[in-house]
Amino acid sequence: MQSQLVCNGCRSILVYPRGATNVCCALCNSVTSVPPPGLEMAQLICGGCRTLLMYTRGATSVRCSCCHTVNLAPAPSNQVAHVNCGNCRTTLMYPYGAPSVKCAVCHYVTSVGVSIIKISFIC
Repeated sequence: MQSQLVCNGCRSILVYPRGATNVCCALCNSVTSVPPPGLEMAQLICGGCRTLLMYTRGATSVRCSCCHTVNLAPAPSNQVAHVNCGNCRTTLMYPYGAPSVKCAVCHYVTSVGVSIIKISFIC
């Protein structure tokens, strides 16, 4: 089984095997600590600065550490995924199961596939 978290350095999504304690980003070499087992994590895009935020699932709101905007967390039934736009690289949020997502910035349509998550390695 694999889990994912957001890199502390470049904010990319990192995939790691369950049981890892730290993950080293293959893009920026930042080491990100894995949250303790039992804490289920979720992600959302900050409405103020468009930064990808990670938070404990079940939270009702999340304060962005970059711009301090308080974001309402989606209800647990709203499962979303993230992908970078294939044209302008903006991080896009879309509902799980969607075959593609259209960028609101440049209007490019990005196909959603298995290769959308950046793979990282364990330090």
